[in-house]
Amino acid sequence: MAYILNKTNGSIIAIVDDAVVDNTTDLTFVGRNFSGYGEIQNENFLKLLENFSNTTPPEKPIEGQLWFDSSSNFLNVYNGVDWKNLAHLVVSQENPNDTKTFQAGDLWYDNLNQQLYAHNGTNFSLIGPPNSADLLASWKGSFEYDGGVGNNVPKYNIKAVIGSDESVIAVVSDETYIVQRDNPSLNYPTFNANDPDNFRIAKGITLVGADKDTGRSDNKGIYFWGSARHAVYAETAGSASLGFTATNQNYNYNLVFVNTATGITTSTSYVSTGLFYNASTNVLNVIATAARYSDLAERYHADNTYSEGTVLVIGGRHEVTISSIEADVCVAGIVSVRPAYRMNEDAGDHSTHPFIALKGRVPCRVNGWVHKGDLLVTSRIQGHGRAYEKGDDPNAVFAKALESHMTEGNGIIEVMVV
Repeated sequence: MAYILNKTNGSIIAIVDDAVVDNTTDLTFVGRNFSGYGEIQNENFLKLLENFSNTTPPEKPIEGQLWFDSSSNFLNVYNGVDWKNLAHLVVSQENPNDTKTFQAGDLWYDNLNQQLYAHNGTNFSLIGPPNSADLLASWKGSFEYDGGVGNNVPKYNIKAVIGSDESVIAVVSDETYIVQRDNPSLNYPTFNANDPDNFRIAKGITLVGADKDTGRSDNKGIYFWGSARHAVYAETAGSASLGFTATNQNYNYNLVFVNTATGITTSTSYVSTGLFYNASTNVLNVIATAARYSDLAERYHADNTYSEGTVLVIGGRHEVTISSIEADVCVAGIVSVRPAYRMNEDAGDHSTHPFIALKGRVPCRVNGWVHKGDLLVTSRIQGHGRAYEKGDDPNAVFAKALESHMTEGNGIIEVMVV
């Protein structure tokens, strides 16, 4: 009685009659009562064990059959039409590209650096994860920060430029905001662990190491390198004139800038419409100026680092210190971090020589009830002002309130320095 051989899906692959062998596939099927069937059966098992290992593929493959190509050392599977190579995975500490022939899609796991590579037909390309040696400068973001405008709305408009060692090179933002203080990162250029109240990023590009008040990235005042920087200093990057050209309807004029890298300038006076620079006196005359910020300030030598809005008095180890006496007539003024006009600019940096607002409007730390229009004097609470009271010395008045502070506690309001 003949055998009917069915595949896994139920289809018939062969019908084997008695006392014969069937060679429909690469395995030999033995019919009932065939003499010498033992050798044939054992060879069938051997072929399955070695996956038909040979330099050439089996001649009668069926779908799902495996073949080990002994010439390339690759395992292949028959999909019903073609032989398809199974991706080969090599685990080693060294790149195996030169040890044998690889095909596109083969994998190599670097167990030293714990990285996975895929072969592109020529060599192995990194899939990941990247380490610092594989990174180029890149963008990372967006990050969630506090809006800093009183509504605590998360912001996703921040991008950081990341260097090859995963450190932050610069931060780009479309507005000024306060960074969330519960999870600060020392990688960010404006963070100061000793002054968390001033952990902010300004609108535009903030470079690593930039002073949070001036925007300078070092004490030479260099903001950018390359074409943008040279465009400010000269007509072209290689120009020796150290100036740029301003044009009106009739004439071209040069306005001179000092090269901060070399300190070189010229003694020639240049005249422009509405502007005159006198080289002999180093005085620049203009018809009018405009500024984004709103106060006139000067640097004074302080005995500590003080944050924006702190009220200072004359005294201490140096010139000024924090206020702590009611209605102190030695009041010097309020710490300003964004002056419109900066006097004594080169006296020092913010940590040792803060700007003190002499005129204009600035934020001020206050204590207790203050009504809009109240005069302000120093409070017994360090670094804070309070509303002027009957009996206070008029000489202790340093500002007028532009906003009300309707609480007994501490706060910050806008004031006008008088």
